[in-house]
Amino acid sequence: MASITFNSDSGIEIPETSDVRNDLATGFQNAFQINPDDPVLNTDPTAPFGQIIDLITAEIEAKNTELAFICNMNSVPLSTGRFLDGLATLYGLTRKISESTIVTCTCTGLRGTVIPYGAIVQDVNGNQFRCNMTEGGTIGNSGTADVTFSAIEKGALVVSPNAVNQIITSVAGWDSVNNSSAGITGRVQETDAELRNRIVQSYAINSTGSVESLESNLAQLSGVIDVAVLENYTNASITKYGVNIDPHSVAICISGGEGAEIASVIYARKDIGCGTTGSTNVQYIDSAHANSVYVYQIIRPTSTNFYINIQFFGTQLNSDLEHEIKQALISDFLGQGDNDRVKLASDVFSSRFYKCVQNVTDTPISALTIALGSGSPSQHVTIDGDVEPVLAEENINITYTI
Repeated sequence: MASITFNSDSGIEIPETSDVRNDLATGFQNAFQINPDDPVLNTDPTAPFGQIIDLITAEIEAKNTELAFICNMNSVPLSTGRFLDGLATLYGLTRKISESTIVTCTCTGLRGTVIPYGAIVQDVNGNQFRCNMTEGGTIGNSGTADVTFSAIEKGALVVSPNAVNQIITSVAGWDSVNNSSAGITGRVQETDAELRNRIVQSYAINSTGSVESLESNLAQLSGVIDVAVLENYTNASITKYGVNIDPHSVAICISGGEGAEIASVIYARKDIGCGTTGSTNVQYIDSAHANSVYVYQIIRPTSTNFYINIQFFGTQLNSDLEHEIKQALISDFLGQGDNDRVKLASDVFSSRFYKCVQNVTDTPISALTIALGSGSPSQHVTIDGDVEPVLAEENINITYTI
């Protein structure tokens, strides 16, 4: 009888559909052909009994498939959805919710004016952003102050340069607001692929003194969009991914997250005696030991435009299809497809984008190149540690050749 078997080496084994049907046909035959001279039961798929056997076979096959699916859900590489969430809890993790886009704006006004925490500004599309600096931002002697704002509505909101230009929260002495650079695009809820990667990284989450421990713990913090930890264990300054790192120090490049929470992780996970490199200070107060103050340096990456150039063979596609292609590219860029999010301190190859484009159209691609900032288009781009790449529709150029 074709049935499910359990093997300690290979796991669950599901019988072939043809074997299940043959066994059912034999069973029906034996049940109705009691004596040797009884007529042979017609189990051909076109016969009534054959159709009954096919229906039962289909039902058994469906249940077998469901059982195999459930068994596979016990494996991190194969698990999905709620089942993956359950496995993640065994590692002390929960799926990350969506995070807000972060944009740095130049606020202009009278010297000494404070842009308070929670102050709201708005872009040309009606999207609103709230000041996320706990201490607020103070306009200096130059009459300006760079203040960071987070989108009130969470998700992968793309904010172009010079889009945020309206003050919603009226503050005496605050005259205007504008973002000269694109925002650091937020994220939708963590995908299965991203959660799997974080589970693997979390193997180091309970350790201390390693780059992996720092990075995996920082990645868990609320509001963190991207993080990379670069290490220099030598006696001389070195440069990694465009970041100059002091001797025996780490450079913590991180987008999003509260400074106090970041400092707390550094205090708990950084190796003793290891320095930090960066231009932004974060502070941890050890209340258990006489309120000792520890100040660490981190790097807050600046947003930089990422460009994609695609050339198709043939005549021009309609505008709706071009828009769909651009949205597919942005989704892949943000890690919402088969690939991980394009991260800071990483190498990106144009080949990663072919699949998402071909999922939209089978029109042959003549060439696909990528670029960062003012760099020349090529097949490969290195993202520095102090740069957060941003991709918007206007940065995707589609052309055609015969």
